Amino acid sequence: MSYSVNPSVFKSIFAVPTDIVDKHIRLANGDQLKVLLWILRNSTDNPDIDEMCKALKINASDAADYLQYWVLTGVLSENGETVTPPPADIPEKAETVKEEKKNEIPVVSVAPSKPSSREILERIEESPEIGHLFNEAQQMLGKTIGYDGQCTLLLLHDHYGLPTEVLFMMIDYCVSIGKSNYAYLEAVGKDWGTREIDTLDKAAEQIAILKKSNAVWKEFAQNAGITNPRPTVKQTEYLRRWSSEWKFGINMIILAYEEMANHTSKLSMPYIDKILMNWHNKGYKTPADVEKAAAEQKDSKPAGKTKNSNEASYDLDKFKEQSLHGELKYERKKKQ
Repeated sequence: MSYSVNPSVFKSIFAVPTDIVDKHIRLANGDQLKVLLWILRNSTDNPDIDEMCKALKINASDAADYLQYWVLTGVLSENGETVTPPPADIPEKAETVKEEKKNEIPVVSVAPSKPSSREILERIEESPEIGHLFNEAQQMLGKTIGYDGQCTLLLLHDHYGLPTEVLFMMIDYCVSIGKSNYAYLEAVGKDWGTREIDTLDKAAEQIAILKKSNAVWKEFAQNAGITNPRPTVKQTEYLRRWSSEWKFGINMIILAYEEMANHTSKLSMPYIDKILMNWHNKGYKTPADVEKAAAEQKDSKPAGKTKNSNEASYDLDKFKEQSLHGELKYERKKKQ
């Protein structure tokens, strides 16, 4: 059977970059492709996300997750900043490293491919646990799981090493916050697998941290004028570090946000992160500590020397966010 495109559909066309097909058609899921096609068709510059959500019948929170894939792969820019993904092939660099470190065993990270429908069927047949995973997940998500869902769960189980009971806890949490789309499940699952959250105790601890981060986000978003009801996976990682690792209260996070706003009109989580890292390293715990240090610094300055109002209070590098949403690809995780 042969196919050809009906010439009448070419009466109206729009451009689609060849990279979308060459590099992403197998990696991006259906919803991620839908949001990109809508943007390419309607507005490639400052698209109306609310209008897109209405047209595609998706909510703004899910749309943010879908769009993050294209931001983190360098296809879309966010707030004027474009992420440059690392090159896929760097044989010359690899050869140089090999020559310089002849006595060391090289560590090669091979990106696996997504499982085919046949591979998924074979896994179900060889392991009743996989069939149980799919069936239980369908009940928890309240919908039938097609290829995208099976592929996501199988990758998280086989490649990222998440046991079924941990996956059930992760799914239950995602459903509880209204974020049960596959893009979000992929991002959370990859994060958990990378950080080896692979037991029930670790999962319970992580969920407690996530709930705390969501509460911090609610207060932070109100002060920052952010409308998204919940943070993305990347934003959650910042919040986790600030509140759980560095033990900062919401008042310190808001103070860091205000410092950021004095120097840039765009919300920059990496900028806030740098400020809080500086305060953490100096042992500041409260706004009073920051105020006291600022007063001492002012008193120690030579008379007659004033600070340029446009000079930032901190030596901040330029940051570009990296991916917790990197594409999921298939490879069975080797047992130790």
